[in-house]
Amino acid sequence: MSPTTAKRVRLTAEARREQIVEAATELVARKGFNGLALQEVADAVGITQAGLLHYIGTKDGLLTLLLSERYDRQGTPQDFIDSGDPAATHPDGMSLPAYLRYLVAYNEARPALMGLYMTLGAECANDPDHPAYERFIDRPDAVWDYYSQFTWRLPPEVEADGGWASMRPLVELAIQAMDGAQTRFFRRPAVSLAALWAVWEAVLFPSPVWDGYR
Repeated sequence: MSPTTAKRVRLTAEARREQIVEAATELVARKGFNGLALQEVADAVGITQAGLLHYIGTKDGLLTLLLSERYDRQGTPQDFIDSGDPAATHPDGMSLPAYLRYLVAYNEARPALMGLYMTLGAECANDPDHPAYERFIDRPDAVWDYYSQFTWRLPPEVEADGGWASMRPLVELAIQAMDGAQTRFFRRPAVSLAALWAVWEAVLFPSPVWDGYR
C-alpha cells in the first residue's frame, strides 16, 4: 500500500467538508487565498485534487465554503444565545458588552479564524476582482443588519436616545476596535486578546451608563 493510499480515510460528505474547511482556514490564514494552490488543500486532507474538486467545484467554490461554513457562522449572537449564558438569555434581551466579550474569547481560542479574517480583508481591500470583495466591502451593512435581528438589553439612557436604532455608530466602532485588537494579538510581545478588549470595553461601554447591562 502506498503512503498516499494509506492516508486516505473514508468519511461522510459532511465530515470531509468540515475537514476541508479546517485545513483551508489555516492555509488561507498563512498564505492568502490568491496564493493558495488547491493541491495544498488536497494534500492537507489526504485526498487527490480531483477528490477535492468533487466537494468544492472550483477554487472560488472553496472560498464560498470557507465564508459560509466558517467565516460567517462562528461566534455569532445566536451561538451566544445557544451557550445558555445568563447575559444572553435575559428576558429583556442580550447584553451587547457580554456578547462582544464572548466573541473575543471565541476568537482568541481560534487564531486561525482570526488570521483568515485579516488575510482575506487585506486581500480584498484594493482588489475589486477578488471573489470575496463584495462580501467584505459590504460587511458593515451586513453585520448591522444581522445584529439588528436580535433583541438587545440597553440602558435607559440609550433607550431614551433612540434605542437600538441609535447604536450603529457604537457597534461599528466596537467592531473596528476588535479588528485592531486582533492585529495587535499577532505581534510581539504576546498579549491577551481578552485583556486588550477589557480596556476597550471600559471606553466603549463606560460606567455608570452601562453598569448592570454588561
